[in-house]
Amino acid sequence: MPRGNFGGTGSRVDARFRRLVAIGAVTATVATSPVWTAPANADEASGGRLDWGVKESFRGYITGPIAQGEVTTGDGASTVGGAYRFHSAAGEYDPESGTASIAYSGWVHFRGHDGELDVTFADPSIEYTGDEGILYVHVNGTRTDLAALSGPSITGVSGTLAVEGASASLTANGSEAFAGYYEAGEALDPVSFTADLVAPGPEPEAPTPSGEAPEAEPTGKAGIGRGVLDWGVRTSWRDYVSGDIAAGSWEATGGALDGGAVFRFVDGEGRTDGDDFELAFRGAVTFTGTDLDLTIADPTVTAADGQGVLSATIDGERTDLVGFEAELSEQGDLLVAQDVPTVLTTEAVDVFAGFYQAGSEMDPLSIAVPLTSDAELPALPDLGSEPEASPSTVETDTASTESGTNPLIRIAPAAAALLLAAAAAMLAVHRRRRSRAAAAAARTEPTDPPEAASTEDDGGRQTPEASSTDDPATTKE
Repeated sequence: MPRGNFGGTGSRVDARFRRLVAIGAVTATVATSPVWTAPANADEASGGRLDWGVKESFRGYITGPIAQGEVTTGDGASTVGGAYRFHSAAGEYDPESGTASIAYSGWVHFRGHDGELDVTFADPSIEYTGDEGILYVHVNGTRTDLAALSGPSITGVSGTLAVEGASASLTANGSEAFAGYYEAGEALDPVSFTADLVAPGPEPEAPTPSGEAPEAEPTGKAGIGRGVLDWGVRTSWRDYVSGDIAAGSWEATGGALDGGAVFRFVDGEGRTDGDDFELAFRGAVTFTGTDLDLTIADPTVTAADGQGVLSATIDGERTDLVGFEAELSEQGDLLVAQDVPTVLTTEAVDVFAGFYQAGSEMDPLSIAVPLTSDAELPALPDLGSEPEASPSTVETDTASTESGTNPLIRIAPAAAALLLAAAAAMLAVHRRRRSRAAAAAARTEPTDPPEAASTEDDGGRQTPEASSTDDPATTKE
């Protein structure tokens, strides 16, 4: 996980940014101890997700013309509809008091000004009672009470706890975590979270000793089964599907699992022999949205002398999607290939409508196949169950959608002036273009309305990169 700072020796970043690490050390003593201790009869939270975009203006500043930075995610965190999704809820919920204490996994890393602004928000957790609570976040490794939450009450339907669109306001410690550029009380992006609940049961009885436990039956290396393949396609593709342009979603079916930043295909069967292997997996992921309907089904991975290809069924035909270099290595009772880089094949260019060219980096893949019948497969980020609609949910808070000047522009007043001048120039150009376009329209036949402004390829098509403020080529998972 990146460990950053708001510091540096450059002149472009205000000295207050360089206080972040020292500030974090102070706030640790304030925020380390939890507010609530779960009673013995509390339900256990196991599996679920937390969605939070931090602050819209902050995201825009990082990737904008002043900071010229990037946003990356890791440890299973992902981006969905502009927010960051953290996973694998763990904690407790007391239905009698309506109190939850739940922690999530994953990190998001913000980097700008050539590394002078460098901060990681990781492993958020919430303490929530009734209709209010606290959001804790590890800021560059220091647990900080970052935001006060309020609004909707906790709901529990069909064994799933949920809070949708809780308003978030910056705490005093949270303000210091932002080096004072946002004042205490300012609105952050709303927070939504879920958790699957398991009621406490009787303590299991200790097994009666009956000699040595039988050894697990080996499955052998020539013919194996029960393997898994993890692959997220490409981060920018998922951002495009869930973003404003495609306005879509995806669904894992046929045994496939959605881990947020990665999809898991299951029941891998086939053969392995050193760096030669052939494995077939089960499951499908369907992406739908505006002018979009793509299903990637039942992938296979084959390799000879370490040179491999991942293929899948697309529209009823087998298609080679990505190439890779890897061999399966034995780790305990598993054969694994972990975080293997992949590149798009020529054949797969049309699958993504030409948005990605042959040789483009796609998401890495991981393979795990068991060598014994009781081998434990790697854990997948657990997003929990989809919560059912509840009448107590409230509309998402809109207070954090800012139209005014970003407070972070105070870092560089001169740069802000240049930005305003550039904006004025762009507006003038835009007006001239509109005038020319209006004149041209008067001389020509009507045409279809233009697409919304976006990044376009040479053919004028909107690209998946247009929907994401992150640099997809550098997003880490």
